[in-house]
Amino acid sequence: MMLVIDPRGAGISGDMMLAALVDMGADGDAICSSLMECADVLPGSSIRTISFRQERRCGIRCTGLVLDAEDPHSRPAPEMIKAVKEAASRMGLSAEASAFAERSINCLVSAECRVHGTSPDQTRLHESSSIDTLVDIAGTAAALDQMSASGAQAITMPVNVGSGTVTFSHGTFPNPAPAVLEILHEAGIPVVGGPAGAETATPTGACMLAGLRASPRPFYPQVRVDRAGYGAGSRDVDGSPNVLRVVLGEGSPHTYDTINVLESSVDDVSGETLGRTISAAMDMGAADAAVYHGTGKKGRPASLITILCRPEMVNEMADMMVRQTGTLGIRITTADRYVLPREDRTITVSVGGTDYTLRYKARTHQDAGGFKIEADDLAEVSSKTGMPPHQVERLARRGIEDD
Repeated sequence: MMLVIDPRGAGISGDMMLAALVDMGADGDAICSSLMECADVLPGSSIRTISFRQERRCGIRCTGLVLDAEDPHSRPAPEMIKAVKEAASRMGLSAEASAFAERSINCLVSAECRVHGTSPDQTRLHESSSIDTLVDIAGTAAALDQMSASGAQAITMPVNVGSGTVTFSHGTFPNPAPAVLEILHEAGIPVVGGPAGAETATPTGACMLAGLRASPRPFYPQVRVDRAGYGAGSRDVDGSPNVLRVVLGEGSPHTYDTINVLESSVDDVSGETLGRTISAAMDMGAADAAVYHGTGKKGRPASLITILCRPEMVNEMADMMVRQTGTLGIRITTADRYVLPREDRTITVSVGGTDYTLRYKARTHQDAGGFKIEADDLAEVSSKTGMPPHQVERLARRGIEDD
C-alpha cells in the first residue's frame, strides 16, 4: 500500500494532513472523541470543542479541522514528548502508528534543539507546545490505523514553503521557518517556494512527513488510486486552492529520481588515466561511472567517459574530469532514473575454518528476487584465503540462495 502526499501547491500543516485523511474516509467523530478523552495529558491545556466540517477552497470541496482549545504559552520539550506517547497509549494505537507519532514529535524537538543550539532538556517549545500539535500527530496516527495504512509506503512531492515572512515567538523570519527547514533538510525532502506570500509549511506538518519516513519524488509515482482526500488549510488563498491532497492506493515498488549525466569524448588519454578518472568519480560519490571505447573523428580511437551523479555534485565532478583528463568540454544532461528498491545485507562464509563477512545488495521486482555481491569483498576474501574470486562468489551465492 502506498500513501502519496502532495504538498507542492498548498504546502502542509498538521491539521491539513489529519483533515485530508478524514476526508479520505477515516472516522472523524471517533478520532475527536478519542482526542477529547486524552486531552489532559498536556498540563494546563484543554479542548473546548473539536470537529471536522466540509469546506471549499477555490471551488474545491475539502474537509477542515475545527479546534477550540486553551494552552499555556510554552512548555518544556520533554513534556510534549511524554504527552504524545501517553496519548498514543490511551488511544490504543497500533505499534506502527505509535512509532509514527513518537518519530514525529522527536523529529520536531530535535529540529528545535538544532535551531537554538540546546539539548532536549534545555529546550522550551512555544507554538509547537500547543495541544494543536498533539491533536495533529495523535489524530493522524489514529486515522492511519483506521484505514490500515500505518505501515504504508509514504511518498511525498517537494514541499511548498511559501514566501514572505512568518512571525512566531522569536520574532519575524523569512519563510520557511528555521524549524521547518531543519526538519525537511534532515529528512532529505526538497522544498520549493510559493506565491502565497505567507507560511505554507508548518513544523508539525514537516515533522509528520519525517515521521512517516516519506520518500521524496519529483513527480507522482505509479499508483493505482483507491481513494483520495483533501485537507483544508486555515485560510483562503487567491487563485490557488489551499488544500493538501493525499492519495492511498497500490503502488509499484520501483521509484524514479533525477540524476545528472556528465559525458566527455577524449582521444588522447591513456588507459591508466581513464581508470584513475573512474576511481576518482566513485570515491567522490558518483552513482556510476564508465568508459566506452569506439572510433572518433578522423578515424581515431576514442573513449567516452560517462559519470552519473546527484545535481549538487555536478560542478565538483566536472572539475575533477577536467583535471584528470585535460578534456576541453563536458556535456551535462539531466535524466529521470528508474530505481528498484534494494536492501543492504551481509552473508558469512567459512573458508578453511575461518568466517568472512561479505556485503551484498538484494532487490525484488515483480515477485522476482536478485542480488549482487560487493566485488571488493570478494577480492578481499580471495586475497586472504588464496581461493579464486569466482569460487568465493559461488560459495557466497549458495549461502544467500539457501537463506
